[in-house]
Amino acid sequence: MKLKRILATAIVVVMSFGAFSLNVANAAGAYAISCNNSAYGMQLGNTYTSIQKGLMTNQGTALEGAYVGNDCIYAGAANTNGSAVVAADVARLAINSIIGAVSNRIDMAYATNNSGTNATGMSYTTLSDGVAMSANQVWGGLSFWADVGNSNFKNIQDNSDTSGRTDNMQYDGDSTTYSVGVDKTFGKALVGVLISNVDVSLDTTFNSGRYTQDIDTYGIYVSYKTSVIQIDLGTGLGSSDITTTRKDLGNGQTINGETTADIEYYNARIVANFVRGRFSLVPSVAYARLEMEMAGFTDDYGTEGSTISGGEDTLFNQTNTADNLIDDDIISKKTYSSAAMSLGLKLQANLGKVVPYLDMSYASESTTKAKYIEEVEGDGIADGGVSKYTTSFKIGGGINFGLSNNVTGGVRVGTITGRKDWEENYIAGNITLGF
Repeated sequence: MKLKRILATAIVVVMSFGAFSLNVANAAGAYAISCNNSAYGMQLGNTYTSIQKGLMTNQGTALEGAYVGNDCIYAGAANTNGSAVVAADVARLAINSIIGAVSNRIDMAYATNNSGTNATGMSYTTLSDGVAMSANQVWGGLSFWADVGNSNFKNIQDNSDTSGRTDNMQYDGDSTTYSVGVDKTFGKALVGVLISNVDVSLDTTFNSGRYTQDIDTYGIYVSYKTSVIQIDLGTGLGSSDITTTRKDLGNGQTINGETTADIEYYNARIVANFVRGRFSLVPSVAYARLEMEMAGFTDDYGTEGSTISGGEDTLFNQTNTADNLIDDDIISKKTYSSAAMSLGLKLQANLGKVVPYLDMSYASESTTKAKYIEEVEGDGIADGGVSKYTTSFKIGGGINFGLSNNVTGGVRVGTITGRKDWEENYIAGNITLGF
């Protein structure tokens, strides 16, 4: 009887280990094999794919014990470097930040000229943003200014599958920006130069990674204003550093990428000013475009980092190791761009030392479409799960004020809506010093 109990216990133990082994063998990343390992199961082609789709026979022959799960088969987005998905949106954020700062500065500068202020004085006007500032005639009539802002944004594409095996392009990010400039008026014309920095960080949910980009640009702007119409033009060049990370769905290790990009932008705006007492109505039409030429780079997969237990004899021969079976991804050089034509309307009121305003605009945009690595087997997500961005609305407002005779500034906030799968909020402020 004792012998029977021992045998029964042994059988249960063996069956339990067998079931556990079978489960592990078919689980995602069971043997910690990189998606880019030449020994990965998807190299078995249709046979492997059929197994992982739940069909345990192929042409009548039982096939069991596939050694990896389906992590990489449906990994179009999850197996893609983040730059292919988010870089164009970063370009859009950069151009909006830079041009927003310049436009605000130009409006403030013309408000000063129309107020009759002297080198150290300050007054207010119903024109433009409504706050006049000192002429800042530090040297030769030059004016100095600064603008700082922050934006929080995310792609909120609805996708109930969070395993990383079906396509989406969800990410959550924020950016900080600053611009500093110097300009000079020549009658009705204003000519200036500026330096801008845009620092962007995104958590890329779609590939369990992170994308960061630090953009520096140098630009010039020119504006001309009559009693009613104002015309602005600007252009700039720059460079940026980019780093990316993502998870290898096969073995969970971090894949690292690093590259640079050249930046070029230009913009134009026409503004009209209609004043009625303390109130003014300011319609505008504007166009802005930024192009970012990203250099080609390599996504480094590193090494497997662990022994492939229970199967190394069948996966590798004696002359190969896990390290040299992994091929790094080569990310090709590509240009990303974002362009938008917008119609805006601003309503503001002159209340003395405080000038509040509402700012609204509609934009029709053209932004480089996100693109994924082609999947081994389609996941059934329509159009690859890529969000389409074509139009958006900005609803915002702000208040301009004077802190002293030599310091003026303002704060503006707003939100972007009507952009499919997108949420964005921003806050920015500017300050000008008089001497």
